Amino acid sequence: MTKVNPFVRCVDYWPIRIPSECLDAYAVMVREGQIINQHVIHNGRTGTTLVEYDANQPHEWVRQELAKRAGR
Repeated sequence: MTKVNPFVRCVDYWPIRIPSECLDAYAVMVREGQIINQHVIHNGRTGTTLVEYDANQPHEWVRQELAKRAGR
């Protein structure tokens, strides 16, 4: 199997604070190299958060994987 470097640009929108189990899921995927170049933008006034990153799989797969790892 050939390892693919992340190349799919993804943005996740969180209308409320990101739960700790979801933050942990992001961290695991970063350590595994599934996502890279993670950048977080938090709006303190509205409480919304954007998480931008590059992934080596389609965004929908990454979201499903994050939910599974977070126990959701």
